[in-house]
Amino acid sequence: VDNGGIADESGCFMKTVGSDPVVKKRRLKIVSTFDLIITMGSRAAKYFRDNGIKTNIHIVSGGIDVNRFHPNTGKSSYDIILVARLSPEKRIDVFLEAIKIVTEKIPETSTLIVGDGELDGELKQLAQKLGIAQNVNFAGHKTDVEDWLHLARIFVLTSDLEGLALSVIEGMMCGLPVVASNVGDLADLVEDGINGYLVPRRSPKMVAARLVELLSDTHKLGLFSKAAGEAAMRYETQATIKRWDNILEGFRVSDKG
Repeated sequence: VDNGGIADESGCFMKTVGSDPVVKKRRLKIVSTFDLIITMGSRAAKYFRDNGIKTNIHIVSGGIDVNRFHPNTGKSSYDIILVARLSPEKRIDVFLEAIKIVTEKIPETSTLIVGDGELDGELKQLAQKLGIAQNVNFAGHKTDVEDWLHLARIFVLTSDLEGLALSVIEGMMCGLPVVASNVGDLADLVEDGINGYLVPRRSPKMVAARLVELLSDTHKLGLFSKAAGEAAMRYETQATIKRWDNILEGFRVSDKG
């Protein structure tokens, strides 16, 4: 909806050169006709309210299966993991620049990137250029992402834009503290200084500083890990199902009235 939909990842409006207020207005009008709106995060709900949408709005994330995503009881093979499409908006170039800075402080830092996409070759070349190819494992697309999360200690996401990223919830469910760009609804998940850190987008130096801080302090890393796992439990499948049941039951009662 915002700016006429130019940030869409899979729609025709993403090809629009710039913001289109007419399309935005029409999209908002369409949204206003619905009886019930479900968003995945609080910023999306606030956006609609700020733009005059008076429809009932509820916030519900996707449910995460605790049988798949849970803390690892074994030894971690990697220090840091990023799970994302290798596409421009994920800004994995910023992530690699941050890892370069981290390795200057902690040379043995090991990093895992899970995902594939159009920038695969370009990002591998960048890792070579930065001199960190030996520190970064491009694992490609994986369907058993939980097994890969269990290999790491910290989850990172350096996107320019996000909603309520399920990949972050999955990482936290596995007990991984998060260092992420303060964009979209990620602040709904990451409590800065408690279960991770939020940094301004496109800030490799700040990402690196937070990573060095956690990697250098095992006690703090442990506290953040425990807090991440506990916070993520409100997004587990059964809790999400209950939330949906309550919303739909209330909606049916209201509709009958």
